[in-house]
Amino acid sequence: MLLKWHNYYQVKITRHLSGHNLFKTIAVIWTLLIFYLCLNDASDLPIVSIKNIDKIIHFVFYFVFVFLWIKSINPISIYYFLMVVIVAIILGITIEFLQEKFTQNRVFDWYDIIANSMGAITSFIIVIFYQSVQNKNISH
Repeated sequence: MLLKWHNYYQVKITRHLSGHNLFKTIAVIWTLLIFYLCLNDASDLPIVSIKNIDKIIHFVFYFVFVFLWIKSINPISIYYFLMVVIVAIILGITIEFLQEKFTQNRVFDWYDIIANSMGAITSFIIVIFYQSVQNKNISH
C-alpha cells in the first residue's frame, strides 16, 4: 500500500517538476532542428558509410519529435496524441517536397517518408503503452 502511494506521488511530482513548458520549448527547438537539418544542403554534412544511416536518422528525428510534443501536451488525451502523429507525418511529407523544390543536393525520397512515419508511429505506440502501464501501477 505504501509503495502504491509512493509511486502515485512520485509520478505527480515528476510531472510537476518536468513541466509541460520545458517539453514544449525542447519540442519547438527539435522541430526547428529538423527543418534546418533537412532543408540545409547536405554538402556540409560528413559522409558516413553505414548503409541506410539516413533512414535511421529520419526515424530518430520523428520518434523524438512525437515523444517531445506528446510530453508537452496537457491534458493527456489520445486524440491530441494522434493529432501529433498526423502532424508529424504531414510535416515529414512536406519537408520531402520542400527538399525537392528548394535544395540543390537533396531529393524527394519515399523511403524517407516511410522512415519518418515509422518513427512517429513507433514513438506513439511506446508512449501509449508506457502511459497505460503507468496508469495501471497508479490505480492498483
